[in-house]
Amino acid sequence: MSNIAYGAPGAPCPTSMTAIEAPAAAERPHDGKSRRGGLDRRRLDHLLGFMTSLADATLRKAFVAHMGDLKLRPVEFSILALLAVNQRVTQKKLCLALDTPAPNLVVVLTRLQERGLLRRIRSEEDRREQHVELTDEGRQLADLAHARSQAMEAGALSVLTAGEQLLLFELLRKIATGGRPA
Repeated sequence: MSNIAYGAPGAPCPTSMTAIEAPAAAERPHDGKSRRGGLDRRRLDHLLGFMTSLADATLRKAFVAHMGDLKLRPVEFSILALLAVNQRVTQKKLCLALDTPAPNLVVVLTRLQERGLLRRIRSEEDRREQHVELTDEGRQLADLAHARSQAMEAGALSVLTAGEQLLLFELLRKIATGGRPA
């Protein structure tokens, strides 16, 4: 891979994937077909959304392998993780943090509340708001899930160097925030 892909000093900023050096012919299937399903993916491989979907599928498998017995879905894990380190969290703040529509979030919060993992408390300052907080059981599960998450993606990310992993996170964060500070 050329240094252009990694922003070498003085290198022009690539405006498309064509600016990034392609793998050598021996590294890619000679017939243009993917190893997944044997189908020609040339009309999809240039799409970041398609590639992130494939990467997401790999990462979701890792999530299930590490969290499956905890009976947590990714969004539930995210909610527990946010509640574990934030005070005075409202449903609105959770919606914004997770980019989730309010009706969808209410369903997930209800499910977590029924499991005894969180409680919703009407705000004393503004009766229209509900604060969401972990129960003791929820905190224990959040801590256990967090500990497991430390190694969860290691296998999938092992194909990248430490520098590439940092760059990937930085670039994805930039796309996710629209270039605004996180």
